[in-house]
Order: sequence, then C-alpha cells, then structure tokens
Amino acid sequence: MKNEKKGSVIALGTFDGVHAGHRALLREAKELSAKLGAEPMIYTFRNHPLSPFGREPKLLMTQLERLYALEASGLFVAADVFDLEFAATPPADFVKMLCRRFDMRAAVVGFNYTFGSKGRGNTELLRKMGADLGFTVSVMEPVSHEGAPVSSSRIRRCLEEGNIPDANAMLGKRYALSGTVEMNRRIGHTIGFPTANLENYGNKVLPLSGVYATRAVLSGRAYDAVTNVGNNPTVEGRRTTVETHLLDFDADIYGMPLKVEFIERLRGEVKFSGRDALAAQIAADVRNARNILKDQEK
Repeated sequence: MKNEKKGSVIALGTFDGVHAGHRALLREAKELSAKLGAEPMIYTFRNHPLSPFGREPKLLMTQLERLYALEASGLFVAADVFDLEFAATPPADFVKMLCRRFDMRAAVVGFNYTFGSKGRGNTELLRKMGADLGFTVSVMEPVSHEGAPVSSSRIRRCLEEGNIPDANAMLGKRYALSGTVEMNRRIGHTIGFPTANLENYGNKVLPLSGVYATRAVLSGRAYDAVTNVGNNPTVEGRRTTVETHLLDFDADIYGMPLKVEFIERLRGEVKFSGRDALAAQIAADVRNARNILKDQEK
C-alpha cells in the first residue's frame, strides 16, 4: 500500500534520561504527526553537545542507553555526531538542514530549547524561520514536579544530593547503573556480607556517597539489595566504588552483567571503629532495606 504520509514532525533535543518532560514532548510529536499526516521522528546527537569542548557532564544514561530508550518510543531516531564543525553551524543553517534532510513540517521542542553555534538559536527564531520556510513549531510547557520544572540538570542535582525519590519521580522510572561485576578486595566476604563490585557503568551520575536500598537485576531476575556508594573509609578504601549486597543470594557472579536500581538512601557513609562495628551496621541496613523494599513492586 502506498504511504500517503508526507514530511516529518521532528522532536528536537538531547534527551538525557528520557525523563517525564521528554516523554511529554515525544507524545506531542506523535499526536501532531497524526493531525498533519506526517511521520514522527526524533533528531538528536550521538554524544553530548559539550563533549567536543571537554565539558561533558556526568549523565543520567549512557549514550547507548539513551538511544535505545528513544527508539523504544516507536519514533524513528536520527542521531548525528556533534563535533566542533557541527558546533560552529549557524542557527539558521541548522534549521535549513532539518528541512532539507527530513522535509520538516513541524518541530516540537522544549520551552528552553536552543540550537546552533553557541546556542544562539531559540524558540523565537525557530518560530520565525517556520513562518518563512513553511513549518509549524510546538513549544512544550515544562512538566512540573513539586512546583518546579523537570529537567535533566535538576535530576542530576537530586541524585548528587541523595534525593532518590524525587529523581525517580521525575525520571518516571528508577535511576539505575548497569555494568559488570568485577573482582575487588572482597572485604564484604570477610564480614558475612559479600558484595558485587559494579564496574563499566559509563560516564553516569553517581548518587551521593552513602548506603541505599536498591534492587539488583541479574539474569532477568530482581533481588532486594543494599548498595554502598563511596570509598569504604572503615577499611581504608582509596577510590569510589559501587558495592551491592544481594539479599538472600549466594553465588559467584564475577564477570556477569548487573543492573542496580536505586530506591532510597538509608544513611551516609561512616568510618566505623572496626569491621565488627561495620558488620553490625550493615545488618541494620539490611533490616531497614527490607522494610522499605517489601512494599515496592519488583
């Protein structure tokens, strides 16, 4: 059957975290495309726009996680590499490129969207060019949480402050780190609480140092867990690690992929008098985590 749809409705943005505000923008692109008889799509970049300048922030998703999440929306995703040459593109030329490559009939953007060299393009310029070039512009009002706009930077701040419930509420899912279980010093084994040391989780935000009630997803199964983020001062740790104790679990999982979902911060990281005191506190952490997690859906 011949495809009668013409042109594209393009959702524009970086989409780190693919949070609640982003998903509202993607829904708008789908709805608008249905009205216009056009194809909905996403235009973004394969890397963070600050990365060519050496200023890439810690992210809510790895670039692959972000692209997979965008593709899961059902929209076609076009993602270019953002390099220094692209960064120098004048705003008007960027818009003309979208029209030329994708026959843009409508653009859907956030209220604070900027584009082009040094971010000099804004929604006002986009609307003006739309009037000249024949496309419409839908500027989304911010999605709010607790009276303030949801944004990737706000979610990062919540994580860095240990405020997991607000971060998760804005994300619309649990913040997670995914990586592989690698050998560390095996201190946990010596005190009765073996931990999985998570590595290779990418350039992602680490929650504030401390102990968290978490869920660990291993081979498709979720386990209640307690996770420590920090440098383990009681045993003179020298680097920040992410160590997860899976409750009611006993198996060798070195080298296996593991996903750790953060649910609530239990306490800050403390230097105890010794390993016995540390073990006693971890036992209390486990009890506390069980109480928090028992009412959570897996």
